[in-house]
Amino acid sequence: MLRRVLTAIVLLACTLCLRAQEAANVYDSLRSWLQAVSTMPVDSINARCDALIAAAPDDEVRAKIAGVAFDYFMQSPVMGVEGVSVYIADNYFLNKRLRWPSEESFPNVYAFAEFNRLSLLGMQAQPLTLESLEGDMVDVRQATGGAKILYFYEDKCATCARQTPLLAALLKEYCGTTPLSLYAVYTQGDRSAWAKYAFANFHGIDNPKVVVHNLWDPQGASEFHKKYSVLSTPSLLLLDADNRIVGRKLDVEALSQLLEQKESFTASLYSLMDDIRDNMGLDTLAMADVCKSFDERLAGDAPLYRETFLGIYNYLRGQGDYEALLSAAFVAENYILARPDIWSKELYAQTAEALRLFRLNPVGSKAADVTLKTRHGRSRSLLGYSGKKYAVLFFHLVSCGDCAAWREQLLNMKKLLKKSGAKVTAVYVGPDRDEWVKSPRGAGCFWRELAAEWPSSELYDKYDVGTVPRIYLLDASGTVLAKDIDPGTLAKLLEQ
Repeated sequence: MLRRVLTAIVLLACTLCLRAQEAANVYDSLRSWLQAVSTMPVDSINARCDALIAAAPDDEVRAKIAGVAFDYFMQSPVMGVEGVSVYIADNYFLNKRLRWPSEESFPNVYAFAEFNRLSLLGMQAQPLTLESLEGDMVDVRQATGGAKILYFYEDKCATCARQTPLLAALLKEYCGTTPLSLYAVYTQGDRSAWAKYAFANFHGIDNPKVVVHNLWDPQGASEFHKKYSVLSTPSLLLLDADNRIVGRKLDVEALSQLLEQKESFTASLYSLMDDIRDNMGLDTLAMADVCKSFDERLAGDAPLYRETFLGIYNYLRGQGDYEALLSAAFVAENYILARPDIWSKELYAQTAEALRLFRLNPVGSKAADVTLKTRHGRSRSLLGYSGKKYAVLFFHLVSCGDCAAWREQLLNMKKLLKKSGAKVTAVYVGPDRDEWVKSPRGAGCFWRELAAEWPSSELYDKYDVGTVPRIYLLDASGTVLAKDIDPGTLAKLLEQ
């Protein structure tokens, strides 16, 4: 069937050099065929275009067919098929295999391919380090977890003036399970205008699931224009947690739809994991069977493989249960770190580091002892404050909302802790010692308070405190009985 369709199109294409009306009919037939294949994967469209071009009788007709295909996919509203235009440009015209029909417009072919080939759908995002409004250098690809939104804008762009408030509203109301990072990139060179625009539009995004980075590169040294096809503003892209481009040339409505699709997939996967947890448990043995089944079914679909196993890994890490964390480590080792060929270097490195940190101070081992500082600057041993039976280590930040909630729960457990023979050491792990020193201890605070000296303390190499709050339960000799538990789990263990 495909051969007959190709033959018919090629025969019609041969009349391109004849009458104008016949040529118009050929163009209509060719465009209808291109529209029919436009929903296929890009590689499949490329193969069909190759076959169609190869079936033409001479180079003149081949060039005209290739030119029509280039124009069609360059202008198509279907996201991602611009990759076909880049393929045609590189494989037929820029390499001089065929002659572009119009010399005057040939530079447009070069420019389109040059400014799109690095940011096609499904590709790894290019390195991009930009300066923040605070003067720090931010590497877009180094953000851990979640999805990343890249929004390139101008302060005097009329379309930006319409899209920016919609984007801000979307992120203010976002309540999905996947954390988001917004990289709002100002493309001009007026710092005062940038600061004013960023404060007016992005400062109000007060959502714990969204982190906002206001960035710029007034000299264009990062080549963001070429790397991310920023030829006009606004330009909106979506990257997944593996730094792959899953949306480009978006408006806010299309971004919202993509996020909903990702949320639907995550919700379905998490629901399945809930059923597995309730019926099989989340121990390593159960997860080995589940992951083997997924591995066998998804081996040939790298994007779905990545999304599924990263989802399972994140689900297990979020359970707040040590057994689930052991299973998360199993998934990380066997389905992420064992497959460096399909994961980005950034996510691979982040996962390897997370696994290394998790394996510090395992349950049943002697906890590492380090020297920390009191509020008055005196040196104290982390493990030098045990009750008759237990020591509780509470790692926290002053400005962390979850830490404050856990702190309150621990305060309410004072009687239980005393009855159980447990003493608490609260360890501040942040970079601002003055913030910690000036913070009030709080009414009823009964524990010892210490701080790690940022960033030189050996605590950061011997304990996983990259995210807090965290609680460890040790026996009086310093052996780890439980780790990465919440106050509720601590209370249950002490009541046993």
